[in-house]
Amino acid sequence: MTDEDAPQRLARLKREQRARSGPEAALKSLLAGGDRSTDDKLATVKAVQKVDRRRVLSAVRHFLDDDASD
Repeated sequence: MTDEDAPQRLARLKREQRARSGPEAALKSLLAGGDRSTDDKLATVKAVQKVDRRRVLSAVRHFLDDDASD
């Protein structure tokens, strides 16, 4: 790796970050919504699960751990 490669690497990293941040921002806005129906909330959870299954599994594990400690 040389200093000449740095601008190309930086451009590639920026493209990858922009590609990741679009869906991430959409999920955050869905999750931040306040007054919604149960159907809307369920659709949001399903959308998050499709995009980020690891996050959903982590949240479920967290809830189960909290429930077991009570």
